[in-house]
Amino acid sequence: TDGGCPVLLTEPQSTNLIVQSNDFSVSDWVKTDTSVVEGFVSPDGSSNAFKLVEDTSTSSHKIASPIVSTDSESISTYSLYVKPEGRTKIGIQESQFSGKYVSFNLSTKSVISNTGLNANIVESINGWMRIDFSQSSGGVQKKFDLYLLDDAYVSGSINAYSYTGDGTSGVLIYGGQIEELSYATSYIPTYGAVR
Repeated sequence: TDGGCPVLLTEPQSTNLIVQSNDFSVSDWVKTDTSVVEGFVSPDGSSNAFKLVEDTSTSSHKIASPIVSTDSESISTYSLYVKPEGRTKIGIQESQFSGKYVSFNLSTKSVISNTGLNANIVESINGWMRIDFSQSSGGVQKKFDLYLLDDAYVSGSINAYSYTGDGTSGVLIYGGQIEELSYATSYIPTYGAVR
């Protein structure tokens, strides 16, 4: 009715290899000096996002995805939705094979440090951002770690960085995904099996 032409949006078929892509409370998502709290509004408008909360230790504060297996050592893309909730700096690392990482400033929507990954930060809805990175080779097992970083972080290794948490700060997280493609497709929710 507005005179515009219809457009068909298409993506290649893809699979999210994480079997519990959004239930960060399960033990498959390993928390180190962090905890998760459920019930926050996600990009889809439901109250199904989690807050990743740092504890009060002086350490690295992170959550690790489940280890997934792929058919080959080909390129993989890792993605996650995030939103500041007391912390505005985060890092994400491929932790099963290469150890490469990228850190982000969520306030400026920019990359802080990058060890050679093809990384992106894309604004979504209501303050949410989707971060992703691709790695061109590696073993058949894949995993990523998401690190909380405090304001004092300026660059450098995220897994060697530690700070004293305040027990309340963190980020909201939603929709973890690992796929065997060179870029991130739309989020594919999973509930106990790959899709």
